[in-house]
Amino acid sequence: MDRGALQRGFTLVELVIVISILGVLATMIAGAVFDALEMADTAACASNLRQLGFAVRMYLNDNDGLLFPIRQPNDPATPEKEAKLWYFGYETGTEAGSTAEGERVLDKTYSQLYPYVGADGIEICPAFDYYGSFKAKFRGPWWNYGVNKELAPDLLVEPNGRCYGLHELRGPDASRTVVFADAAQVNTFQAPASPSHPLVEEWHYVQPPDSQWPDYPHVHFRHGGKANVLFADWHVEAMSPAEGSFDSRLPEARIGHLAPSEVLFRPRGVQ
Repeated sequence: MDRGALQRGFTLVELVIVISILGVLATMIAGAVFDALEMADTAACASNLRQLGFAVRMYLNDNDGLLFPIRQPNDPATPEKEAKLWYFGYETGTEAGSTAEGERVLDKTYSQLYPYVGADGIEICPAFDYYGSFKAKFRGPWWNYGVNKELAPDLLVEPNGRCYGLHELRGPDASRTVVFADAAQVNTFQAPASPSHPLVEEWHYVQPPDSQWPDYPHVHFRHGGKANVLFADWHVEAMSPAEGSFDSRLPEARIGHLAPSEVLFRPRGVQ
């Protein structure tokens, strides 16, 4: 055998081919890793919602079977001057809204569900993007899941609003009635956001497309174009958005509505 043949290295063409093959393999591996991470985030989020479901059930058992209001005065005697009590925590300060966005202080130990979930962090979805087009509302992450606003009123806006009990929602519609869902909001009205610079922020309720503000959806389809939803029979399901429902101010954020044909916000017969 020719000794020179044994010592011959790669030609330039062969080297380019090898590099190209390695590039294709790297792309395939990176895509598989990304898909695996996305699936892991989706599964972790679904687990969070199931745990929130357990917490809601325990809360109902201790509170006459009724859900909590989204928001209520900390002091009913002076509702507009006191810090506000949200269902996810207590907003401290001399007056709610007096602190700049991103600097507001939230004490999560006042959350209606805190006694049942503690500080485990199940209110934070691992797929929520705290970078990119994100605007902070409170100091640090606070809440990534929205309760069904049709069942839990804001008592500062609706002082006579009624909190529904999930015992009212039992029946054939329970498997389609939303309790919690992945949530977020597009903000264009609080600095550093603006109409020309829309930003995503965490949000705390979801509502149907025929609500008071249909153009401002809150369901966040952050899991490969789907949103995890906890239903009143306590199962979690990944749901697709209603066609054409993404918020037009920042459509790439994938914040839209659930399809009315797929879910219920109030079961039939419940007023």
